[in-house]
Amino acid sequence: MKLTVVSLITLFLLGCAAAGVPYSNDSMTKLDNAYQLMGTQGRGLAAEKLGLQALAELEESNNTYGVAEAHTFLGLFYKNESYREHKVFYEKYNEYDPTASKSIHHFELAAKAFEEDGDYWGVSKALFSMGNAYLTDNDNANGCSKFQESLNIYQSDKNVYVGRVHPHNPAFESYEAMVKSFIEKHCANSL
Repeated sequence: MKLTVVSLITLFLLGCAAAGVPYSNDSMTKLDNAYQLMGTQGRGLAAEKLGLQALAELEESNNTYGVAEAHTFLGLFYKNESYREHKVFYEKYNEYDPTASKSIHHFELAAKAFEEDGDYWGVSKALFSMGNAYLTDNDNANGCSKFQESLNIYQSDKNVYVGRVHPHNPAFESYEAMVKSFIEKHCANSL
């Protein structure tokens, strides 16, 4: 009898796209789980599924900040190897985009939602990520333009503390130093 129960549980878990990820009703926890899955080889489909579920739930509950974060996740996902490694699957459903267009689109939506929420550091973060997506497509002019726009918004008086600190690459002493470094590295001749 125990073997049957274990077999049924195993089959259920294997059938679940996010097998091994604790279930949560909380949309932001789903986003956290999606980020973890995105960083795990072979789990890109589950990461996307959780990200899209979280986005739908956050839109339904009118959580503007959550919507911005969900679009940020999807923007990062669609330029990540987790998406690219499932190219054949996405092509089968005519959903594969070899460019960074899907990524850029989600970052645009993230920037808009962060702005609606009054989180200009978030706007800066979305624009910075959009700049990186443009660089992925070797579009330095637009990438550098977004980097500069990101820095300008971050340094503006619109960017007041709203109770959130957005993460940055720990190799840099601050968010501002990170953006300036990317501008220096990629944009010397583009701005």
